Formats: sequence, C-alpha cells, structure tokens
Amino acid sequence: MRIVIGLLSLTLIASCSIAKNKIDERESDRLFASTPSHVDTRQPLIDWYEDAKTSGFSGMVLVAKGQTKLFEQGIGYADKEDKRPFTADTVVDILSMTKQFTAAAILKLEEQGALSVHDTLEQFFHNVPAEKQGITLHQLLTHTAGFKANYKGDYTPATRQQLEQHALNSRLRSRPGEAFNYSNIGYSLLALVIEKASNQSYEAFLHEHLFLPAGMNNTGYRIPSWSEQDFIVGYQRDSRYRHHRLLAGVGSVFGRSDRWGTPLEQSWAKDGPWWSLHGNGGLLSTLNDLHLWYLALANNSILSETSKDKLYSPYVEVTSGIFYGYGWMIRSNQAGTRRLINHGGGNPFFDMDIYHYVDDGVVFLYVTNTPRPMQQHSLISKLLNVVRHEYIQ
Repeated sequence: MRIVIGLLSLTLIASCSIAKNKIDERESDRLFASTPSHVDTRQPLIDWYEDAKTSGFSGMVLVAKGQTKLFEQGIGYADKEDKRPFTADTVVDILSMTKQFTAAAILKLEEQGALSVHDTLEQFFHNVPAEKQGITLHQLLTHTAGFKANYKGDYTPATRQQLEQHALNSRLRSRPGEAFNYSNIGYSLLALVIEKASNQSYEAFLHEHLFLPAGMNNTGYRIPSWSEQDFIVGYQRDSRYRHHRLLAGVGSVFGRSDRWGTPLEQSWAKDGPWWSLHGNGGLLSTLNDLHLWYLALANNSILSETSKDKLYSPYVEVTSGIFYGYGWMIRSNQAGTRRLINHGGGNPFFDMDIYHYVDDGVVFLYVTNTPRPMQQHSLISKLLNVVRHEYIQ
C-alpha cells in the first residue's frame, strides 16, 4: 500500500447530487449514478458533472453532511466487462484508509483497560531487541517508531510470525520518536497487538467492537457475506502486473484483456490479506458503510470524546501545515476553528480518499478503478472548491 497524502488544496467540502442515469450499454465511458438522496441542479455542480463525464474517471463519489447525503454519483463501471455501474454499495478496497480502523481499535482497547497507547513493544512481544524495546504504541500510531515502510508486496505470502520476526529484526530508519517515517510495518504490528490484547483475531475484534455497533455490515476481510457481483474490478495498465492474473485465474495472460480482478481474486490468507498488508490496508467496505462510520464517530457511539481527541490530534508534522494523528492526516485553518482530516490510499489498480471536515460534519469520499493521479486530483480539487463555495458558510 502507498499513502496518498492528498496535497491537493485541502479545502472545505460540501455536496451535491445528480439524478440517476439509465445504463446505455453502447457507451462504456458515460456516467452512471446510484439513486441520489437529493437532486441539486446548481450550475457549478452541473459543470463538474460534465467535466467528470469527459475525463475518463471511473468511480464513485459520496458527499454527506450528517445523515443527509448531498452528493451520490457513480461514474463509469465497477466492472466494465459486465457493464456494472458503481453505486455506494459497491464493495471496494479502502487501502490505507484501513489505518484509521486499526487506530480506533487500539483506542477502544485502551478504553477497555486492556492497554495504553504508552505501552511498549516489549510488553507484547518476546525477544525484542534493545533498540526497539522502548517503542510505544503511540509511536507506531504516528509513524515515529522508525520502522521502514514495507515488508513484502501486498499479495506476497507473509505470515504473522514472519511479519513479527522481520519487523523486530529489521534496521530502524531513525531512532524511535525522532522523525516521521510512514510505515505499513508499524500498523501491521499494531494489528498483532490488537490480537494479543483482545485474544481475538484482528478482524473479529473490529467486527464486534467497531463495525457492528456502527451498523457496518459490509466491512471486513472475510466475515461479511458478499456476492461476486458486489465488487469493484481493477484493470491493469502495466505489463508488470500481469502475473496477478495467474494468481486470480482470470483474464488472459497473453495481453488480450486488461482485467486484473477483484481484491478477493488475489492471493490472500484464510483470515484476510497476508500480513504484509494486514492491519495497514486491504479492508473491504462500501461508501455507504463508511458514511455510517463517520456518523458513529460523530455520535460518540464507538469511541468516547477523549479517545476521539486522541484520534484527531496533530502529533507530528508531515509537511508544512499538515500533521499526522492516529491513522489520519490533520489540518486546521489559521484560527484553529475548523479541522480537515483526510487519509487516502492507492495501488496500481485502485485509488481512494476521504476528506472530513470534523467541525462542519461534512464527509467527502471517492474511489476509482482507473488511477490517474494528476488528472483525478484536478477533478477532485474542482469538486472540493464547488463544495466550499456552495455549501460551507
């Protein structure tokens, strides 16, 4: 997984909505909309719609304020072979957005008295080398523990034991607490801590204590009962990734198809993705479920206000004016009265991001199966500007 820090102009978010289009099988690149909550025909939104329609962007956008969905728009196809449009119920790989759930699970365990964010690695693991014994969960959460970024590829077999041994015996990039070094390995270690502290699997703990209380029935690794027709399909644009088709058993290995497949068609372990990805990425969800998550956080039905403050606190500066909290990028206006938090993720097949104005209750989510960074950042930036000018006071 690779972080998408989102160095767009992180502006205020708001909303819109466009009526549902009828599927025209003769036009594979036209827009498709899921059923919207509201129809907004303001000209800036119509203009954005036309830009999106001609951009080649394929994905789903959802903007909401509180319980009200203000914009809910599918663009292109979740599965272009079957001409299946995107909806807010399409099951997508949320990539590095998984980290916010790992962080929330650690804080939930802290509320339950099972651990503290100030606990150290030697309290959970045996034979920790001296230079790593004092690393705290807080440092893992804020990417300041000093671990390198990755262990193996996302779909390369790696067990719990292999990840743990590699992490504990690897060379640190910096002394603990000294610098920000984005680390997927660190969040996989946090997933192991969750299992050790709860005596449950990582997914089982999240399912019981985060997802079910929030009403998120379509979020997880293996527990939800999904249909093949629910999933986003990835498409390759690089011959380097053709070997994934062999793992998935789909498409043509001779270049006659660019279909890479769904996340569950790739190489996974019985309990979810391999541990090079476990805990730091790979959770599957829907935009509707993610909307429920932000409602649950806002209502303090998952975490207390104290724990939420920890989740959203700006602990370490990543770049000028942007800080890392626990699984989130944090930014505030100069007065400190409005906080924008975001976190994205991407791989060669999918890209996703969330922008959440905590103090305005506005959430903006998007996912795409045609990652084109410069083009889509421009498109999303335009929508953020529309939101700022049309909806945020």
